[in-house]
Amino acid sequence: MRSFRTVVTPAKPAYSISHLDRIVSIGSCFSENIGKKFHDLKFAININPFGQQYNPYSVANAIQRLVEPVPYTSPDLVYHDELYHSYDHHGSFSRSTPEETFQLINGNLEKASEDLRHASILFLTFGTSHVFTLKTTGEIVSNCHKLSGSVFDRRLMRPGEIVGDLEDAFTAVRKINPLIKIVLTISPVRYFAFGHYENSVSKSLLFAAIHILQQRYPDLYYFPAYELVMDDLRDYRFFAEDMLHPNHQASEYVWESLCNTMLDKKCLEVMKEIEEILLAAKHRPRNPQSEAHKKFVEKNLAKIETLKRQYQLDFSNEEKVLGTYL
Repeated sequence: MRSFRTVVTPAKPAYSISHLDRIVSIGSCFSENIGKKFHDLKFAININPFGQQYNPYSVANAIQRLVEPVPYTSPDLVYHDELYHSYDHHGSFSRSTPEETFQLINGNLEKASEDLRHASILFLTFGTSHVFTLKTTGEIVSNCHKLSGSVFDRRLMRPGEIVGDLEDAFTAVRKINPLIKIVLTISPVRYFAFGHYENSVSKSLLFAAIHILQQRYPDLYYFPAYELVMDDLRDYRFFAEDMLHPNHQASEYVWESLCNTMLDKKCLEVMKEIEEILLAAKHRPRNPQSEAHKKFVEKNLAKIETLKRQYQLDFSNEEKVLGTYL
């Protein structure tokens, strides 16, 4: 039978991921969505410690900052719209006082730095080659925080520039964690703020840079999230109402492909057990006092104990919910 679509089958990496791995994920909103999947299924993951970041420079800068976690201080903040912002961070880190802002960003910095030192997997997702630079200093910012456009210049990063920034970041992280495995992805979210053509140019520069990096570092693994959405699904029914972001169905498709490609067989079995426990915790019985429900609860609590013992997973929320029925 003819297939009326171009099926993307990702190449398998030389390793597989399990619940014994510790993961750090840095990058765009797509990185955050996939990271949340890992988190919900009890993987040890630190997701976007600086918030969503889209361009390669900001991702590389985040890695460098985590390698040498120098705390942020007053010169690193800008005051706008009654909030204190860091140009390295997403707006979700902004607060009404410097003290609150420092507490959040420096607390995250310290925690993520420690996580990176012990991580086995580093996921990096790039969304665009566009960068905004401060006119006063030429510094690339991760987020403009809705300041006037007159404060910034906009440009596209060159492939060589992207490669250089990421090479420096990879060298730095491997000095503190020589065995870390790095996974690169390009976000399938289309950025049309500057038009269709510039979106295509922006993505192509990312592809060119990653291609160069893979030639130099064969151990880098590229997962084709972009191709799965744009070449495999290739249909507007897989996009949200804005026609730019992949919808839930598309995200699930990419997640399933990632699981089948990068997770080992035992991990997939454990995930099914975890999903059963999560459903059990959400279940609302018609007769919570019945003997049948008590056995149901005890069975799932026993599963939790087994998985905690084997993989040190955190089921505190599920244990609390299920425990209310005993």
